[in-house]
Amino acid sequence: MGYEMGVKTSKRGSLAPLAEAIRQARLHKGWSQRELSARANLPQAQISRLETGNIDPQVSTLVELARTLDLDVQLVPYIAVTAVSAAVRSAKMRSKQGMLRDRLARLQQVADKAYQVAPEREDLGSIGETLRQLQSMTLHLEPLRLEAEFQKLQLTLEIFANSPMAKQARRIPSLADAAIWLRSLRNQLAQVTDAERPAYSLDDED
Repeated sequence: MGYEMGVKTSKRGSLAPLAEAIRQARLHKGWSQRELSARANLPQAQISRLETGNIDPQVSTLVELARTLDLDVQLVPYIAVTAVSAAVRSAKMRSKQGMLRDRLARLQQVADKAYQVAPEREDLGSIGETLRQLQSMTLHLEPLRLEAEFQKLQLTLEIFANSPMAKQARRIPSLADAAIWLRSLRNQLAQVTDAERPAYSLDDED
């Protein structure tokens, strides 16, 4: 009994990287387990067990998941695993950087539109300028972690830009908070990217 449990635990541990890779690929697509199940023609319960490392998938299952998630199943010589892993991590980082820059560019367009509506608002000017600075920096960030905040900011800016002046006042506290949060994010990235030589000069008020 104890031996069998030990074998199961060991096997689950060996499947953990594969399980996490499947989960991350699904999240990158923005799909729920139910949606992946429908697209890959696999039971949702099976997707759940795969992502927790509770089952050892058949090759045919892996091939179908890879096709659905735009991945590729390959046999790599053991001696090349380290180099391949490094290349994959580098490619993922470039992809994440591109996603974030695209999102920031769209946010800046919305921020500029809002600033044209109310050019007297310093917080709107600050938001637009900080978004421009963020696009020129190395973005060591996880897109999924920031996506909700960026979506909330875009919604706030769009509502402000398209609302009558009387209703714009309701969004002012949110805009002020967003300007502070973006400056904090910019400062955090500056420390990570180049602690000795920042990509920009900080204002005294920051």
